[in-house]
Amino acid sequence: MLAPTHSVFGVFLTLIVLALFGVRLSLHWTILVFAVLGAILPDADYPTSVIGRLLYPISSRLERKFGHRTVTHSLIGWMAATIGFGVIIAFISLIPQISSWGWGELPPRWFAAFSISYLSHLILDMFNKRGSQLFWPDQTRDVIPRDHKSRIASGSRAEIIVFICVLIMLVLALPISKYGLPSTIHWLLATSGSAIEEFKGSNTLAYLEFKGHFKDTMQPVEGKAEILDAQNKRLVVLYKGHIYTISDELASDILADKLRVKRTDIPLKFERREFKDETRDYLLSQIPKGARISGVINLPEGMKVTIPPYAGSFSPFEQKGDKLYLHYASKEMIEELGLTEQFDVQKEKDLVELSRLQIKAKSIRGQVENIESEASLTKLGQELLLTPEEIEKRNAQLDDLRNQLQEIDLKVKEVNI
Repeated sequence: MLAPTHSVFGVFLTLIVLALFGVRLSLHWTILVFAVLGAILPDADYPTSVIGRLLYPISSRLERKFGHRTVTHSLIGWMAATIGFGVIIAFISLIPQISSWGWGELPPRWFAAFSISYLSHLILDMFNKRGSQLFWPDQTRDVIPRDHKSRIASGSRAEIIVFICVLIMLVLALPISKYGLPSTIHWLLATSGSAIEEFKGSNTLAYLEFKGHFKDTMQPVEGKAEILDAQNKRLVVLYKGHIYTISDELASDILADKLRVKRTDIPLKFERREFKDETRDYLLSQIPKGARISGVINLPEGMKVTIPPYAGSFSPFEQKGDKLYLHYASKEMIEELGLTEQFDVQKEKDLVELSRLQIKAKSIRGQVENIESEASLTKLGQELLLTPEEIEKRNAQLDDLRNQLQEIDLKVKEVNI
């Protein structure tokens, strides 16, 4: 086979194998270069070939000593070339500029592309009239098929047909190479389950292209929505400022006929923050533009938050007792809750309660002082003026008043919190 046929077949096989192993975006030009290099390198034992002319001093010696389609077209030659290339790639990967150029993940793919394409050359030459000595130094020629007339001569019309067929297959393989085989299958199926699986495998911002209808109104709808989460076999999406659930299940807000996930290169950024005794305005000032908030807000005791109705069944807010749970709430949604007014009303109630407690505490302290002033008599004076029953009653009264003061102090602390 000629260099163009080997190059196209080598690139095709490389893209397919990488896609089978889940490697996406394998169309980087450097990967294609090393795939082509691996596809034509076995012909280094033939001085008139493309690679043979470039490596003429080496190719001429190889041809004189071993002949064409022998050692370089064998499994031993493939393994030797793969190991040698792997060593070169290992040294190249140590160059600092590789990472700075954004090529940090490419060296393993270069290695795979070279090795796969080299092997593809050996396989393709087995369909040639002469075949290859795949198990060299065994001199037997390995061919497919056995019938000599059914095999292809180099440069013949049959090879041109093979070249065109492989080129067409290469073009068809480009989407598989770009998105990976699993993602391509998910795209073709366009079902709810395939969309959820595709989203779960993503660590970047993803969008959903869908077509369906609203469950309540049966109004047709189609478009593009940002995916927030996957819950209970449904996707949670942000569509035109509202949060909906979407799938092919009847419990969803949008019943979809087709769903396809479209990934982006924008990484998802997660931040965990904890605030204590901070104002609502301060909390809002810490929310980055476009961010979504999930978490818990501890509310003042007895405070009831009025949660506005939302378009879909998915609510970004849920109150349980004195806790307000947030689920992908935006800054604007939190502002709409009007927590400032409710906090102000609660604050006024707390101030009134605090004033009442302080007045009561002052009254009790006055009573304690009066009783203690009566107890300032000497022991002899108390025995002369008070009976034992009166002394015991006075001490019990003091203990009760002091307990009341402790309870009031505790309530004051709770109100201040």
